[in-house]
Amino acid sequence: MSKRAYRRFTAEEKLAILKEAEQPGVSVAEVCRKHAMSPSLLYSWRAVAHSAAGTALKRTDARGQVKPDAEVARMRAELERMRAVISEITAENLELKKKI
Repeated sequence: MSKRAYRRFTAEEKLAILKEAEQPGVSVAEVCRKHAMSPSLLYSWRAVAHSAAGTALKRTDARGQVKPDAEVARMRAELERMRAVISEITAENLELKKKI
């Protein structure tokens, strides 16, 4: 029983293959034969790319700037709270040292 070697494509290669398959007059079967891959793989890449594009577009505002998601905003708030606590404890520590 022989092991089948699977080819790994880089993100750049995947995008190039997807663009090639979208050209007018080019069939998916042609592109897949050329790159020795199955059409189902190309269709799954296409689905992932469309999903990722939708997600990326939802994360940008009108100027194209990336909006922080709720998790990032929560983490930033927690970081600020922790910095405030550290600052308060440091100030208390300095006051106690002055009294010694």
